[in-house]
Amino acid sequence: MQKKKVRNWKSILGTIAVIAAFGTIITACVYSIVTRAGEEQRADDTFRCIEKSVEKPNPLILSDDGDEDAEIEGMAVGNKFVYYQPHSVAELLEMNNECFGWISIAGTNTSYPVMHTPSNPEKYLYKDFYGNYSYSGTPFLDARCSENDDNLIIYGHHMNGGTMFADLCNYTSKDYRDSHPNVFLETRSGASLYRVFAVMKMKSTDYWYNFLTAETERKYDTKMSYALEHSLYNTGIIPKYRQQILTLSTCYGSAKNDRIIVLAVKG
Repeated sequence: MQKKKVRNWKSILGTIAVIAAFGTIITACVYSIVTRAGEEQRADDTFRCIEKSVEKPNPLILSDDGDEDAEIEGMAVGNKFVYYQPHSVAELLEMNNECFGWISIAGTNTSYPVMHTPSNPEKYLYKDFYGNYSYSGTPFLDARCSENDDNLIIYGHHMNGGTMFADLCNYTSKDYRDSHPNVFLETRSGASLYRVFAVMKMKSTDYWYNFLTAETERKYDTKMSYALEHSLYNTGIIPKYRQQILTLSTCYGSAKNDRIIVLAVKG
C-alpha cells in the first residue's frame, strides 16, 4: 500500500513538472511575440520620423492616364490626376548615401526609403536606415539592378504587425488593387508613377527574379506574357516595350521560399 502512494506522488510530481515546463514554453513564446511586436513598432516609428523630416511641403501631381510626355511636378494632363506626398531624396542621400529613393503606395502602410548596396546585396535585410540591427530591416533594391533597367526588383519584409511590405499581400484581392492601383518611386532622377498590372504568387527561385533587362522587344513581350498568364487576375493593363517594370516582393504563405510579387508599370 505504501508503494502505491509513492507511485501516486511520483505521478503527481511528474505531471506538475510537465505543466511547469509547458508554462515556461508558453511564457517564453508570449514574451518573444510581445518583444518582437515592440521592436517592429519602434522600427516603424523610426521610419515615420525619417519620413516627416524629408517630406516636402506641397503635394505634387502625376498624370494617371499613361501619357509619357506628361510633366511630373504641378502639371495637369488629361482628366485624371494622382496626388501624393513627395519626399526629398537629396536629404535622404545626405543622411545615408546608400539610399536609392523612397517608395510609397497611397492609402497603405507602405511608405519607406529604399536602399541599394550592389557590393553587399542583403545588407539591409536586418538593418534600419542608419545601419543598426533591425528585425524589420529596410526595403532594398536588388543588387543586380540599376536605375534604368527594364525591371526594378525591390524586396521588403512581411511583418506581422502590418508594417514594411505586409500590405502587398492584400493585392490578392482585385478590389484592393483597384482601390490602390498606383505606386510612387522617388529617386535622385525624379518621381515616377507606376500602375499595378499583375500580382503573382511564386517561389523565391522563380524565373521572374532573373528578369532585369530585355535586349529585344520579343524578349520583353515574353516576360510580360509570363506575368499576365500567371497573374491572380486581369487588370486590363498590358505593358509596352521600353516601359519600365517595378517588382515589389515579400514573403507569403507558410513555406520559407513562398513569395508574392506586385508588378507595376511606369507611365
